[in-house]
Amino acid sequence: MALQQRRLSGAASQLELMMNKSLIAAAALVLTAIAAPALAQSASTTGSGSITVIRPLTITKTADLKFGTVVRPGTGSGTVVVSSAGARSVTGGVVGLNSGDTPAAAAFSVAGEGGQSVSVTIPATFSMANGTDTLTVTTSNSLTGSAASQTLSNALGSAGSLAFSVGGSVPVASTTATGAYTGTFTVSAAYN
Repeated sequence: MALQQRRLSGAASQLELMMNKSLIAAAALVLTAIAAPALAQSASTTGSGSITVIRPLTITKTADLKFGTVVRPGTGSGTVVVSSAGARSVTGGVVGLNSGDTPAAAAFSVAGEGGQSVSVTIPATFSMANGTDTLTVTTSNSLTGSAASQTLSNALGSAGSLAFSVGGSVPVASTTATGAYTGTFTVSAAYN
């Protein structure tokens, strides 16, 4: 009987040892199964790109600013004004003549991509000279709203344009030297 108890006790020990090994193996397998997805997990997303290509801007002068011919006042000073619509007026004893250049506002056209916002730059003043004598012209224009926020006609995908004119005023005094005065000014446009 003692031999049988030893055999049973030995068999139980071996069974217990095998069960422990099986439990350890099962635990290792469970831990591997849990850890494996964490190591293999990944994430991804997609990005996109875009570009809008538009036509270059051009600006063209279609007419020059012309004050015409005037007679200076006999005394004091006056002013010659050409509105952005091209109408001339005189004040302070200045007399406008019908001879010489016909008074006109300068005219410009900006062309580019339709519907786009542009900024137009027109100088507030510019000088006209006759030798060493100069006159300062103060400009005006026909743009509606801010010159820095104009919109070309039509829509994206079509040609667009913006036409405007520039007028000005120039003082003429009884002491203003006679002669032909000329000068230039720069008008520019840029996409916003």
